[in-house]
Amino acid sequence: MTTFQTKTVQLVTDGRQAVQDIRRALIGLYASVGADPSQPQEVARQFSLNRNLAWKLSKVINATDPFATLNHLPGQQGMDLAVDAFRKAGAPPAMLSQLDSAITRFMQFVGVHAGDRGRFELMLESMGLFERETRAESGRELAFRGNSMIWGVQARVRIATMLLGPGAPGKGDGILISGLAGFQRLRPTARWRLFRAQMVDDSGRPMLDAGMEEFEAKHSGETPMIIRKFSSPDLPRIESARAPDGTDFFLPGGEVGNLGAFDCYFGYVFRGVPMARGPGNEYGSTATAINLPAENLVHDLIVHKSLFPPLSPEVLVFGYPHGEPENPAARAPEDMLPITETAVELAGPPPAVATPLIPNYPQLVNALYERMGWNPEEFWGVRVTMRFPPMNAKVVIRWPLAEG
Repeated sequence: MTTFQTKTVQLVTDGRQAVQDIRRALIGLYASVGADPSQPQEVARQFSLNRNLAWKLSKVINATDPFATLNHLPGQQGMDLAVDAFRKAGAPPAMLSQLDSAITRFMQFVGVHAGDRGRFELMLESMGLFERETRAESGRELAFRGNSMIWGVQARVRIATMLLGPGAPGKGDGILISGLAGFQRLRPTARWRLFRAQMVDDSGRPMLDAGMEEFEAKHSGETPMIIRKFSSPDLPRIESARAPDGTDFFLPGGEVGNLGAFDCYFGYVFRGVPMARGPGNEYGSTATAINLPAENLVHDLIVHKSLFPPLSPEVLVFGYPHGEPENPAARAPEDMLPITETAVELAGPPPAVATPLIPNYPQLVNALYERMGWNPEEFWGVRVTMRFPPMNAKVVIRWPLAEG
């Protein structure tokens, strides 16, 4: 039997200790001023504390499980108010200093490993070490948090880009990019399929004429289709495997939280895609699968003006309650989700693609133009953005093809 070991063991141990240090400091502080943690109302009256704050501190001190105290542990402002109240009551400076140091160490720990309290709690949820008592959020945000906990992965941004330009007569060439910004595991055993690369027509048949080329040169043994230039320098090992209708890219288990977070981009050049309507090919489209919990989606379509003029494509969101189908053309009307999104025209030319969600995105798009030898001034574009896109769904930008 193989034992899977990562730094997560230390993370959990250190996190528990950080919480316990706060509890121990609070217990000592209460004892030093003669406060009874089992009587929060009396503590509130005696020390001029907010009653809700006194009740939370009582819950923290009397908890039977360290991580359960996170449901009640006050934030920095609340703890500052408590320290100030006990200071005015004559608490020993050494006890106040001990609590202040414990709070600082806890916040530093959370910042390094998770960024904020909410994400640290989510990591613990995903590992089965913490259960929330109450939380009120939007349905899609709740789904994001729940799926993150269940599957043990999440991403800050899911990125999809199609750059489409002229090719052979009646055909189009282009580049497809799939990206994840701020991807991280929430538990060490989470193995995840990051992307699948495939090209099909409306009916789902592979488009054999649309050959796939690497975006950048690869060394022997290097993961295919990965765009190293714009992925994180410390990108972990990614496994690739041929599937019957494409190539799958998997991330094995490993380090969790911020210290294991990364950005990654995959992409390929395709050539010879029919740009005129024909049997089984009435629509042009670009689709992105939402197969992991993501906070944001940025989905761009950028087109050369010679192929067709600027238009307002429709945006469709298909859900797959039984899991995402392997055939990307499996889009039955009854699978459409009641999510209304609009493709917004990008200002230009050239299309202005800058977004605070992806700081290096303009540089990436410029590299796409350079790879194809195209002039950015000759393109127009549209963008679909979405907060907390639903998992096991596909977001499609679709437009009707013109007659040949």
